[in-house]
Amino acid sequence: MSSQTETADIAMVDSSLAYPLFDEAIQAIQNTVLEGHRLQFRHDADTSLLLDELRQVSACNGSGDRRIVACSRKFTLFVRAFAPYFDIVSLCVDLRPEWIGWFWGLVRLVFKVSRDHQLFQEKLADMLERVAHIIPPYQQIYEVCKRNSSDSRVKAEEYHLAALMSYVYVDLVQIWLELYLIFCRGPPGTCSRILTLDKTQSALWRPLDSRFSHLETRLAHHRKWLEKETENQIQAYADVAQRRKGYLNFLHRRSEVHSNGHSEQEEHRMSKRLKRVEKVQNWLLGASAVDAGNRSQSQHPKSCVWFLQSTVYCRWKVQPFDRTSANDKDTLENNWQHRVLFVQAKVGFGKTFISYAVTDDLAAEAEDPDLCEEPPATAFFHFNRLCSESSHPENAFRTMACQLLQIHRHDRSTLDAVCLLLRKTSFREHAITDEIMEFLSLLLRQHPTFLVVDGIDECSDIDGFLASLARLCRGSDTRAIVFSRPNLKIPLEYQKWASDAPHILPLTSKHNTAAIGHHVLEDLNRMADQGFFGISMDRRLISQVAQAADGEFLWASMLLKFLQSPVLSSEERVAILQNIQSLTGLESLYLGMLGALARHPQHEKRIITDVFRWLSFPIHRMCSAALRAALSTYSPDVPEGSHATDIIAALPELTCGLIQFTNETISFVHGSIRDYLQSPTSQDSEFSLADESSVHAHLAARCLSYLAHDVPKRPLSGLQPMSPPIVPPSSGASQRTSASVDSGYKSLSSSDGDNHAMPPPHPSPRPNSIRTVPFDTHLPFLRYAALCWPIHLSRALSLSPSPCHHTTTLAYLPALAAFLSSRLALTAWVEASFRYKLPPTLTRLVGPLSDLKGEIPPASVQGKELRLVVGEMRMLSERLVGLKREFEGVLRGNPSLVWQMDERRGGEAYWPVWEDVVRGVGA
Repeated sequence: MSSQTETADIAMVDSSLAYPLFDEAIQAIQNTVLEGHRLQFRHDADTSLLLDELRQVSACNGSGDRRIVACSRKFTLFVRAFAPYFDIVSLCVDLRPEWIGWFWGLVRLVFKVSRDHQLFQEKLADMLERVAHIIPPYQQIYEVCKRNSSDSRVKAEEYHLAALMSYVYVDLVQIWLELYLIFCRGPPGTCSRILTLDKTQSALWRPLDSRFSHLETRLAHHRKWLEKETENQIQAYADVAQRRKGYLNFLHRRSEVHSNGHSEQEEHRMSKRLKRVEKVQNWLLGASAVDAGNRSQSQHPKSCVWFLQSTVYCRWKVQPFDRTSANDKDTLENNWQHRVLFVQAKVGFGKTFISYAVTDDLAAEAEDPDLCEEPPATAFFHFNRLCSESSHPENAFRTMACQLLQIHRHDRSTLDAVCLLLRKTSFREHAITDEIMEFLSLLLRQHPTFLVVDGIDECSDIDGFLASLARLCRGSDTRAIVFSRPNLKIPLEYQKWASDAPHILPLTSKHNTAAIGHHVLEDLNRMADQGFFGISMDRRLISQVAQAADGEFLWASMLLKFLQSPVLSSEERVAILQNIQSLTGLESLYLGMLGALARHPQHEKRIITDVFRWLSFPIHRMCSAALRAALSTYSPDVPEGSHATDIIAALPELTCGLIQFTNETISFVHGSIRDYLQSPTSQDSEFSLADESSVHAHLAARCLSYLAHDVPKRPLSGLQPMSPPIVPPSSGASQRTSASVDSGYKSLSSSDGDNHAMPPPHPSPRPNSIRTVPFDTHLPFLRYAALCWPIHLSRALSLSPSPCHHTTTLAYLPALAAFLSSRLALTAWVEASFRYKLPPTLTRLVGPLSDLKGEIPPASVQGKELRLVVGEMRMLSERLVGLKREFEGVLRGNPSLVWQMDERRGGEAYWPVWEDVVRGVGA
């Protein structure tokens, strides 16, 4: 601050407004802080109070969460860096206590409300650290100014100087208020631009990262101006006036540039915002997307009206979302149990359909103005143990977080949270569990939300899921409805003494008998009109069906599908209705349906059995194209042209409705079907899956048959030249490189879960041409067959029952013999394995196969074939060990080299050389 200038002053700021921006900033704080936070707001806060509290936080967490300590230190850095600012202002004007108190009170409030969301507080602290390094060295400047303050000055000049200094105060108050609104629920349509600094401010809104960049630029110019202003005690009036005018012009010019925008620019900004949202969604979902569940709608949407009108559900739904309560931690902690409703019913009751109806009902009623100021969002997840991705609790929260982010993708507070999350510091490729929960918790704090969870019995960690759900409900006014079976063990924390919590709505057959009756009556009458039961039938039989259902909506639905099967004649359908009591219960019905399936021709029964096997005991879930190829593998018993129709599309009709095909996903209609097929009750059926060893033996046979007969016996892609030429090293030294790792088969143990994920496809290190086509585009089943047949075979051998059952467990033997007898097929398999980054190894299969020789008579056909197979398998295993030892590194880089290794040194090469094959030489 120059002490020697002309006494006349340039009117850079309206002299009638001595320091208007300080008061405007305080007014903005008063207008923005929500009612629930006003009691804890300290408008008399100062740096001593704030630094003491930050020091206490660090001391309490010294041996705990280091992230909290790091955040406290970065807040402390900002406080210490900015505190001397007020000392400088005090040299210009009489400093009002409220300017200090309200500013530090706001900083203190933001620190407190962000502590429940540690992930975001870390990002916020990083921003503060950045600000602390940009702002001027106020302490040094204050000491210089204090030494020069004894000189006589024109007081009016210092008023204008204080006005210029107030701009940085307003800028920081602005960013603190915007950060504050991220961590609480403000009024609907709350605008981040709380302060209006001049008439050029526009209603155009920009996300937080853009606004923070704007702030950084303003702070940098503030520092440059202030350092110039104070670098010399004696300065020329013209230079000071010009510099101040230039600084003020910059501030207004930046505001104009920031506010002006065209429609094209706005569209570009919107596109960038949605890309940010998409990036966070990919971060939340992790390596693979999780489907919330197949929303196969009921044929009778009104069949759930009785539940939507029930007193308990309506009382839970209509409780208003109150913004004051949503920002009050004590209130949320005290009543969270009353916002969780458990709906319980037996297997097959129709809980999933009810959950779909509830989701749609909540979404439809969200616009009710009496419910809350902001329409509540609804997130849904359906647990399904038939799919590993849909049974893990973490994936449930991933999916619901993505659903809510999609719903709120245009909300400003949510977009600011996304921008805060995407700051460059420590952003992982995929979110871990704690980060998912913190992000979801923030979304629930920002917006009123319903959570609908179905099938929690099929969650892999029920206790863990319920504990996490309780934490979410404690920290927000979220309302959750959970569908389960009656035997669900609800944790004690959901109980609340002297109240009726936990709230449980038990459903029995009396609740849905009328709905089932209406459903069955309408469909059976329609079928009768269409002639499914012949020319004449006693329609009084229809009324007996609803009574036989005993409240099981699933039973009624499966019966209707069974009756519509083309396998049945009209007389047989009438007979079923006449003897409906014999099919009472799901097991009896499934037994009858399997009996009907046994009438199909042999090749169709093979398809049905195989699809049951693939859906029940896969190593990895397959896409529809891969399953289609798996069901169409070569079999000598299947006549030509048997697969003329689309197998996948025909499965629902072929299986009497036991299988469904929706959204390119094939699955059992209900998990109870798989349970029945795997139970001892079904073992008399030819479709039974009770013998797991036999199932894996047949699946191994399908994979081997595909490799032996369906995969072309030639290089899978163009041969790449040998560089350098491959010659077996005479020293026996290994060719393994840093890329050489365990083959991966050991990690896919035979005792692993059925849905163990295979290694994901690895992108090629070379840039792909636009015209490049993946080598397995027309071989959708190749990846699974190549990598998983050893695992299926290992499980078949390890689970093998008594010797008398070897007829079924040796189902893989013909296909394995055919595969081992073709060196071309073996070489294609080895190439495929290396292309999938999983070099093959068969060492653990040789021993169990050899052990079988003592149990199978050597003179029998199977005994002779087994001995040939064991010999070939032992030779192949040794060759693979040698291949891996000597050439693994180069084959990982160029798998096609397996077709170019000329090993012949006076004998026949094991691996065929493709050039010789083309010329008709050798294998």
